Amino acid sequence: MKNIREIQPSEVANPVKWWRQWWQRQPAIRQDRFANLTPVAAVVLFMAAIASAFWYLRGEELEREQEAVRRDVEYAQQRLRLRLLERQEQLMRLAREIDNREIDTEEFTFQAETLVSQFPELLAISWVDGRRNVQASYASPSAPPDLIRPTGTTLSPAETDGSFDLARDLRQPIYSRPMGNNPRNATLMLQVPLTEQGRFNGTVMGEYSVDGLMRFGMPPEIMA
Repeated sequence: MKNIREIQPSEVANPVKWWRQWWQRQPAIRQDRFANLTPVAAVVLFMAAIASAFWYLRGEELEREQEAVRRDVEYAQQRLRLRLLERQEQLMRLAREIDNREIDTEEFTFQAETLVSQFPELLAISWVDGRRNVQASYASPSAPPDLIRPTGTTLSPAETDGSFDLARDLRQPIYSRPMGNNPRNATLMLQVPLTEQGRFNGTVMGEYSVDGLMRFGMPPEIMA
């Protein structure tokens, strides 16, 4: 019976030993070149790490700033929407009192003056019948001349920017687009419909200063 010789696995190559042998086989001039490149490579790697860290931190900062701006915009929209809703409820109360014939034109003018004095963004409040005739109106002393509407005058369709017609057709409060050529004097119109026995009977028309809404409706910390 023949002896069976066990075959031993080859030894795993040692990377450090291989590197040392390779280095020793290099000429002295080449060794010097490689030695001189080592500090340069270290500096390049260090600068690359610094640049990567800088751009990462810069990206994080920009993302935080954008998130803060989004939060501020959402908060400002909520504040402005709430302020408009509160003023709308006041005008709807006036409209209900007119529908129920609880107030006349004199009482309406008194209440409109009270609201305009109380809320500085409100420039004018008018009672307009179904034929666009002004029944009663009060305008703030600071209101521009085109918002002063004497009793008996008739509004043209252009003056309401279609909001009067929409309030008549939809029977719900309607806001107009910002109106006016000068952004600082732009106004926003709200039409609250009046009804009599289910028929459209005009509107209570509130006119706001867009600049006043921004000034008094936006949080001070955002406007700063």
